[in-house]
Amino acid sequence: MSEPAEAPFDTGLRPEDLDPERPRPVESPWGTLALYLVEGEVLAAEAFCPHLQGPLFQGTLSGSTVTCPWHLWRYELRSGRRVDAACPPFGPDARPIRTYRVERTPAGTLALRPARPA
Repeated sequence: MSEPAEAPFDTGLRPEDLDPERPRPVESPWGTLALYLVEGEVLAAEAFCPHLQGPLFQGTLSGSTVTCPWHLWRYELRSGRRVDAACPPFGPDARPIRTYRVERTPAGTLALRPARPA
């Protein structure tokens, strides 16, 4: 028996409310997330780095990779994987960030759901 799908969280924001230069932090039932506009696609991930809670949403964005401004840990926003050269192969420092699926509601706003591992 499969578990029921989690209800989406409607951010109340539309894609045109996002700035490709500045991720948009939003409060959600899962904590503070950040919405990124990357080449016309909206991506969502946790807003703080798992390493000392650095503000990822204030980090440098390069394509779909964000770099934490505190210690330069890099994460791929589609998968959540840590991708910097110093990333250990296992252990807590290799933990990915949580990512979220972004959907459009019938009203045109952005709704989020936790991404399920593949």
